[in-house]
Amino acid sequence: MTIRPSYGILRDMPTPKLRPTLVENPYFSRAHPPDVTNPRTIPAMMDIRESAITTLAARGVLDAAQVAAATHFRARWESMGGKGASAIDYGREHVDGGKARDPITERQVNAGKELARCRALLGARMYGLVSAVCGEGFALTEIFARKRERLTAADCLRMSLDDLAELWRMATRR
Repeated sequence: MTIRPSYGILRDMPTPKLRPTLVENPYFSRAHPPDVTNPRTIPAMMDIRESAITTLAARGVLDAAQVAAATHFRARWESMGGKGASAIDYGREHVDGGKARDPITERQVNAGKELARCRALLGARMYGLVSAVCGEGFALTEIFARKRERLTAADCLRMSLDDLAELWRMATRR
């Protein structure tokens, strides 16, 4: 009797769709002038299916300021731990004289304040859309079933990201 492994999980995963792009060179030195040996940007391959934001940017739906605002929002969302601060286990024993963990860090507090500013600016409905797409990484096809709903949501997402880019002074001049 031979046992065959199940590759159902691998089969269901989408294959990456790679596209060449230019990214900032991590080894760029400002002490030397940019040239062939010290380039500002280098070519790299980007998976456009990594998130809904990269997919929308690759299709030309989002501009650079909107992508920067979405990335900034995502960083704040992730520093909050996704949905918020985690619960504290007061019953846990500290081993080897370890200190008790601070329940919430200053970084999380600042991120929470920034997200509260975003919610006040956008309102509950638009903030929910931005947090679902930018923070949690849902695609518009996962949230909305009909095409008209997806197109409306994409328009609302673009407007919300424009507002956030203006809030964080990332907006490009039009």
